[in-house]
Amino acid sequence: LHIPSLLPSSFIPMELASTVQASAVAGIGLLYQGSSHRLMTEFLLNEIGKHPIKDQSNNDREGFSLLCGLSLGMVNLQKGTSTVCGLEDLRIEERLHKYISGGAEISDSRRQKGVTDAAISASHESGRNSRVYEANAINRDITAPGATVALGLIYIKSHNKSVATSLVLPDTHFQLDYVRPDLLALRVISRSLIFWNDVEPTPEWIDSMVPRVVKSSIEFMKNAARRAASFGQMDDHDQVYPEIYSGKGDATDFDPQAVRQAKSFIVAGACFSLGLRYAGTANRAAGSAIFERIIWFLELRDNKDIVTLTQRPDTCTLTTCLCTAAMSLAMVMAGTGDLDSFRLFRAIRWRCDEDTLYGTHMTLGAAIGLLFLGGGKYTLGNSPGDIAMLITSFYPHYPVLSSDNQYHLQALRHLYALAVHKRILEAVDVDNADKVCIPIELSLAKSNESIEVTTPYLLANDSDFAEIRLKSDRYYPVVINFADFNVQGNISTLYVKRKAGHLDFLQDPNALSSVSTTVESDGGESFLKSIKFFSNDAILSSFAKYFCNPQYKIDDTSFEADVSFEKLCNDIAHECMKEEKTEILPLYLKLFRFIDGISKKNNIKIQNIWDARLLRSYVEMKGRMDDAYFGLVNLLSRQLIALVCESVDKTFQDFGVDETALLSLDNYDGMTRKEGTTPKRIVECFLVWCQ
Repeated sequence: LHIPSLLPSSFIPMELASTVQASAVAGIGLLYQGSSHRLMTEFLLNEIGKHPIKDQSNNDREGFSLLCGLSLGMVNLQKGTSTVCGLEDLRIEERLHKYISGGAEISDSRRQKGVTDAAISASHESGRNSRVYEANAINRDITAPGATVALGLIYIKSHNKSVATSLVLPDTHFQLDYVRPDLLALRVISRSLIFWNDVEPTPEWIDSMVPRVVKSSIEFMKNAARRAASFGQMDDHDQVYPEIYSGKGDATDFDPQAVRQAKSFIVAGACFSLGLRYAGTANRAAGSAIFERIIWFLELRDNKDIVTLTQRPDTCTLTTCLCTAAMSLAMVMAGTGDLDSFRLFRAIRWRCDEDTLYGTHMTLGAAIGLLFLGGGKYTLGNSPGDIAMLITSFYPHYPVLSSDNQYHLQALRHLYALAVHKRILEAVDVDNADKVCIPIELSLAKSNESIEVTTPYLLANDSDFAEIRLKSDRYYPVVINFADFNVQGNISTLYVKRKAGHLDFLQDPNALSSVSTTVESDGGESFLKSIKFFSNDAILSSFAKYFCNPQYKIDDTSFEADVSFEKLCNDIAHECMKEEKTEILPLYLKLFRFIDGISKKNNIKIQNIWDARLLRSYVEMKGRMDDAYFGLVNLLSRQLIALVCESVDKTFQDFGVDETALLSLDNYDGMTRKEGTTPKRIVECFLVWCQ
């Protein structure tokens, strides 16, 4: 609905704002990213070189064509490495090359159908725009930026030399005069995308991007300036390029301003390429190389000596290149809060006068924001999808006003958020959802080495780890494959569970306090405080308060004098907390009631005796098993189970029921006739117990 070219011919034509159409085209690129959709590919390819139709609004044509190229690159992102079935007849590379180099445009489909030049001319005349006349030629000032970027995104990381020849930089002054200076920066960026692995984070690589004809011309102007400054005296620099002074060729026949602009834009494009290649990696070598170029641009802007003035381009070019280099440094150092970069950005931003445009403030403010992205918890990615978003957001052509959308839709400056990834590795306790500091071990993917760090830990984009392993006795062991942990470039949260009886590293960094050193040596109120200190379980705290505290001593107890009920409860509370089995406390309370009832001879039931026998069998079976893990797990206290068995045996002895008595039937009949007892129930319970 918002793209007239996609509407059927029967639709009533609507006048849509250019920004709306550009936004809709950008949405197509995001929606069909990486799909190589045939219809959208053909549509976007045609829209890049679309001529103005009738007298509709032709504002912001450059920005619309650029977004068509960006969207075309997104739809066919990294598809240049393999042939996509169904797109061969579109001749994408050939047409993009035509958009970059310019020339006449005649559709092959019309030629094949036998359409005459007169018919083509008539069709153009019928839809001719009265304001813009482009005849039957490609306006490469409009089509070249989008086509250049599209070619780079389609063939990113392909190292295709044949395609890269369309993006070669001019090597003569004649060719240099026919290429707009800012397009040289785009060519450098797209070539760097294609030759991704050849990008090196060194100043020498940046210098290698500058053609020799530009270097020689700059050196010629510098030497001329030095000779003028020395009143005609020659210096050693005259021997650097002897062909310049030999009078042969056209080395001295060039436009000095074009050479200055060319070098500035090429260096800025090389810096931007480094920013894309090492985005979010905090690579010191790349940052240092870009840093040097920013200082060079600042010297061109501020120095007044004759040699510097000879190299200085116009103010608009210099400001654009300086902002591009600053943004490149911010991409490399994104999320690091690097102080040197921050001081540099503040120094650049300090200058504020009537000549400082809105785009300059916007770019430097964005650079500072990227430097502290997400408070240092986030960074930029450098995957192909992230690169497309970064180019769209930080496209090196900056507006004059906030409403300036002629060369780039300013609303798309916010798309960098789609390239932001979480870089902080945090550990969260599953019990209370608090972030904790724990030591972890990161195993390197390509070696047997590993590093030990402490969470929270900041990871860079180029971090290549194979495994994450917890290195703490206070938490249960966790081993995670880093490939599964790093979901879509975002570092997931590491969830851990602390063992009972231990404190986290913030409360006890030196492991001086634990349940074994604190709880076992205390009693009473101090024991209750220790329980609350090491555990937040409400059931355990209530048990310690009413059963382990002398203030709540149970007077009516049937435990024998040699058994300390309080000591037994302390041991049970300590065991439940240490082994994290507070759910077993209700069973302990039932056992207490069973022991008390059977001692008073009023709780002798077959069901209770059967439960006691199961507990005794559990202890006997566990003692005979060799399983190491099963031997470490204690569901119930052995001391309490022994006390249960002892109470049951003593109760049967008090009733005079034992194995020897049951051997005599007469003795059994005598027991059943005793007054005041129910010997039959007692005997049945004894049979269950001794079976």
